[in-house]
Amino acid sequence: MIGILYSKTMLLHLIKGKRSFEKPSFYVETTREIGEEIIFLSLSDINWSKGTVRGWNGVDPIIIRRSLPDVIINRTRTNHPHTKMLIQRLKRMGKIVLNEQNVISKLEIHHILTKNNKLVPYLPETDSVTHHSVRDLLEHNTSLFLKPSTASVGNGIIRIRKINNKTVAEINILGRTKMYRVGINQIITMVKRKKRDYLVQGGVSLMKYNGNPVDFRVSMQKNGKGRWQYTGMVGRVAKKGSIVTNLHCGGQSLKATKLFEHWGWNSARIEGAVAKLGLRIAKTLEKEFPNIADLGLDIALDESQHPWIIEVNFRDLRITFRDAGDKETWRSTFKTPIYYAAYLIKQIREQQNTRGLDLNNSDLPDEHDIYRDENATPTETVPELPSVLES
Repeated sequence: MIGILYSKTMLLHLIKGKRSFEKPSFYVETTREIGEEIIFLSLSDINWSKGTVRGWNGVDPIIIRRSLPDVIINRTRTNHPHTKMLIQRLKRMGKIVLNEQNVISKLEIHHILTKNNKLVPYLPETDSVTHHSVRDLLEHNTSLFLKPSTASVGNGIIRIRKINNKTVAEINILGRTKMYRVGINQIITMVKRKKRDYLVQGGVSLMKYNGNPVDFRVSMQKNGKGRWQYTGMVGRVAKKGSIVTNLHCGGQSLKATKLFEHWGWNSARIEGAVAKLGLRIAKTLEKEFPNIADLGLDIALDESQHPWIIEVNFRDLRITFRDAGDKETWRSTFKTPIYYAAYLIKQIREQQNTRGLDLNNSDLPDEHDIYRDENATPTETVPELPSVLES
């Protein structure tokens, strides 16, 4: 049996059939396809002494009771200490919780990625916020971004620029950007008052669509072979006057191929390069977080087609693909984690009397394995990489 873990609020929301970024029917149809049972659950409905849980089958508006699943896909935020404690309890019971930790400091992720020398050329300068770091980065960057280290959906982001020798801070609040002429000291004081950690990141010269900045959400997931695959990428276009591309803040999603065609770029070549970069990111991160299986990467491209790693999300909401009209990839982002969970369950069944199940296939997959088309050959699917990624 495969479990999908939600907060109690989200679980009730889904049982009532309310619209959400989640799509339970995709999970259900995939488990039926492979002959596995599924249960949607929350931590508060677990009977720890009996090893059972009350949950939902994803179809009927009734509650069922089942034994705890061997593999659980975590789709709830893990920023609360009590949530982390209960997930650790599941692990002590021998359960595999995929993406068990999904609220991780952006600065910590940056430091982990810098350990891989091959990723360093794709990482903007990033540091914790201090008077020195902000002043230093502003000396050799045309713009800086100050970001909450653990927040999501773009809220609280500040862009700093020099305009006519004056420091300008543009702050994103609930999708609205406000501009202030302030000094560095005032900005630092304002950030410190927020009582949460901020990082500072050198600005990247993003490509634009109709005059608005563009970045990309890239889905990297483990598949039914236990290997990382590139599931797809989709563009996010900031609304006019905004400093962020997040859909929550008014951004628009567009198919990546449409944007590449608009810019006159070779779509296959760019996607091949981004897929390679995504694979390196995933393989680097799983050394620190062994049970990750689903990542949403925020990647920017500049005019030279050079990719930049902006952020890594451990709980991709996946709606960007849906809103761009890329229904096939959207569906795949739900199906692929189920295939990986089934792969693990098969391993468990085959190795019930052994210990030390290795979730990390340390060997890099063949090039064609990072694509969804399992029948394709490398020459059919993977174009030549731009020189920027050959090292």
